[in-house]
Amino acid sequence: MKDRKTTIVVLIIAVITVGRLYLQPREKAEESAWQRRTETEKVGVSTTAVKEKKEIMVKIVSPEEETFVPRQARMWSAKIENFEDEIGKFGFCEWRFYLNENNEEVFYKEQMVRTVLSTGGDNTCSFTSTFIESRGKLRAEVTVLVKDFQENLVATYKAERNYIVQ
Repeated sequence: MKDRKTTIVVLIIAVITVGRLYLQPREKAEESAWQRRTETEKVGVSTTAVKEKKEIMVKIVSPEEETFVPRQARMWSAKIENFEDEIGKFGFCEWRFYLNENNEEVFYKEQMVRTVLSTGGDNTCSFTSTFIESRGKLRAEVTVLVKDFQENLVATYKAERNYIVQ
């Protein structure tokens, strides 16, 4: 009986010792893997370049030619560049045209175009028309009113370009 108790105690001590030897390196391995992952995340955060937000610009990209004839169909297009927004916005493009016929610039025509602005989207305000019927120097001006989906004004951008109607 005494030998049996001694054997059981020795077996318990052996199991505990083997268990400690088996579990201890595993815990250290798990801990070091966790430390490596945490250090990698820290390095990843510190080395990741902060994405630079570029300035939003509006450019009149069409018509490309600076000279055209009266009553000629023209596509008028403005490009909103560098627009980034996770949700998206509405763009209300107010086109205004001024014609200088007799050395005096006068308001000639107005056109409103609505578009949806989004990151990676086309982001253009375009329309086609033959409305220019007179000769002279033409100044095209576009004002883009950026609004949220409740139509609250968020930002305003402008662009203009000069043409000659011959």
